[in-house]
Amino acid sequence: MSSTFDPDQYTTVPTRSPASTLSLSRALLSAAPKRPGKPIAKRLVKLRAAAELLQAAWVDTSRPMPTVEDLRPFDMVLDRRWKALRSRLEGCFLLGDEDRSARAERMMTTLFPTGLDFLTLPYAEEWAQSERRLLLVESEALEEELEGLVGEGYLPALRQAHEAYGRALGITERKEAAPEAARVLEPLRALKAAIVGYARGVVGVVDEDDAEAVRAAQHQLEPILRARRPRGPGASESEEPVDAPLPEAPEVVELAEAAAQ
Repeated sequence: MSSTFDPDQYTTVPTRSPASTLSLSRALLSAAPKRPGKPIAKRLVKLRAAAELLQAAWVDTSRPMPTVEDLRPFDMVLDRRWKALRSRLEGCFLLGDEDRSARAERMMTTLFPTGLDFLTLPYAEEWAQSERRLLLVESEALEEELEGLVGEGYLPALRQAHEAYGRALGITERKEAAPEAARVLEPLRALKAAIVGYARGVVGVVDEDDAEAVRAAQHQLEPILRARRPRGPGASESEEPVDAPLPEAPEVVELAEAAAQ
């Protein structure tokens, strides 16, 4: 076999978080051939099924749990305060003062590019949109400008309603630690085993005298090498959301069927 192709470096999975292991499974599925032989196709199907199970367990344990039974009062307060803020900006815009109107229009475009439609979203999604706008005020240093337009009482009241809404949703009080280890440990082990099984299957069918076959195998398994590389200080394990869609696995077809197509 090619001296640059060491099968051993592909047949163990780096110890990573569930999110990074899911990311590795996505990369392997994306790099897989579209029409592999039946043994490899079956391993890819098994890999994807294991990834789906881990993904479902991870998302389920990460889901915030509301701390109150009825979220409507919190939702109504937040809705009213966002509406009050926008109404105040609209008033500034309609005053007719050229400078003040222009500033109010820019602020409305920044904070309400699609109006108030985010207030009709499901509870958690509405909170996320509210959070995004409040973070924008902070990151773009808009607080002084905003308070100069609408007054000093609006933003603190809005933040108070937003924080109360988040606590009621179980979001702002959620611990930053990883979800319950017991809930994801077995699916994580199963996915790692499926990745190793797939890698061993690819390595096992490589013709060591066929340079093209060796290159194809290296391409299929290269995500494992990437996952093994050291990360720099502060680098995140994975930039993909845990619930990002998984690429489809190829269909498992009999060799006779594949030849006939």
